[in-house]
Amino acid sequence: MKPTALPSTSNAARRALADRPEHLPSLDGLRGLAIVLVLLHNLDVLAPAADRPLAVALLKETLYVGWIGVQLFFVLSGYLITRGLLASRGQPGWMRDFLVKRGLRILPLYWIALLLLTVALPMLGVTLPHPSHFSTAWLWLHLSNWTTPFEPGGGPLPHVWSLSVEEQFYLLWPLLLWRMGLRDVWLLCLVLIAASPLARLLMLNLGLPQEAVYTFTISRIDALAAGAALAVWDAGRALHGATRWRSAHLLRLAIALLLLTAAFSGGFRRLGDAAQIGGYTLLTLSCTGVIAWAVLVDCAHARGALQGGASRLLRGRVLASFGRYSYAIYLFHKPVHDLIGLPLLRQLTGSDSSADPAVAMLYLLASGTLCWAIGWLSWRLIERPALALRRHWLSRPAPSTQAPAPAAPPLDHATSAVARGRADAARRRGFRAPARPSWAILPRARPARSR
Repeated sequence: MKPTALPSTSNAARRALADRPEHLPSLDGLRGLAIVLVLLHNLDVLAPAADRPLAVALLKETLYVGWIGVQLFFVLSGYLITRGLLASRGQPGWMRDFLVKRGLRILPLYWIALLLLTVALPMLGVTLPHPSHFSTAWLWLHLSNWTTPFEPGGGPLPHVWSLSVEEQFYLLWPLLLWRMGLRDVWLLCLVLIAASPLARLLMLNLGLPQEAVYTFTISRIDALAAGAALAVWDAGRALHGATRWRSAHLLRLAIALLLLTAAFSGGFRRLGDAAQIGGYTLLTLSCTGVIAWAVLVDCAHARGALQGGASRLLRGRVLASFGRYSYAIYLFHKPVHDLIGLPLLRQLTGSDSSADPAVAMLYLLASGTLCWAIGWLSWRLIERPALALRRHWLSRPAPSTQAPAPAAPPLDHATSAVARGRADAARRRGFRAPARPSWAILPRARPARSR
């Protein structure tokens, strides 16, 4: 059925959502922080030992904890994807435009990486460790998160399971949001956040491998839904024009939740009953608090407010560059580690690991720098040119044929205050009202009373 034109109040709601800052620099920094954490975990070559000095043991534990960067990525994706969908849905071609944007962002580099790593290099006699026990078709179909736990050694590209989770989210989430209002999206997110730990509990009780509980999409839906819930909260702020939260409160709450996660999961364990049932959700809530804090920081910065040291670090050039190149770094860091880093380390030390912390940190620095350089090159040669193609394929709204509305007469201070109060009340009613069978966010305008 062809969608009908949205009422003027819905247009006003979309304008309120679209008027938010389009680019949030602090989120670039958080994305950079997430990929740095992933590098710390996956490029760790420091040999474990029980009789190490405390400083070395703390360093080993810090490198291990880097796996939480994946959870931060998921919450970020849920927020950014839902934020964009809420601002654009109902517009002509909004679903097509979403798929075009996501396709041009993800597929060109991913296809090139798969062609290089699973086709070209094997033809040259270079193979990745742990050949696939099933088929590389699962990699091409973005379903590898369902097979990786059952592959010997995780398969040739064990790290792309998280991209498969996100791709499945990109395909299903817009279909759910298509005809839902803000209130129903909010309730759906809460249900998914509550259901995910129950699903992990059920899978563990059924005897599924812990690695499967780690990579299955249903196990990560609470992180994606928490990011989506944050986007709904942010949309509500845009419609209401205010928030009761201060950024400092959110940051303190996120730190408290992070400490609670560490205590509950035995020090940020990646696998295990307690860590996987409740620890993942606590970590999700902590990441959500950090992202909410970063969003408020960027909004305050747009108004000219002074920023603290933590926000300046997030908006700094180093983390921002890692965030910009994070996709290529993510795709290629494990092949760089397996095909270049470990062979060189074996020649130098005779082993895949080193007991010397200085050697381990030098390896991490050199490998991370090489991955950053690959990301820099990929951004200029592949990713940015692919994104530039959007201007040829995105829908363009038809130019308006209506005459511009006459300018409203100036209002005195008391009259404008009353008007603002009525508008804010209408927005709050629209946020709380049950969703109509439409994508409109606010209720339809009431018909004029007959005189």
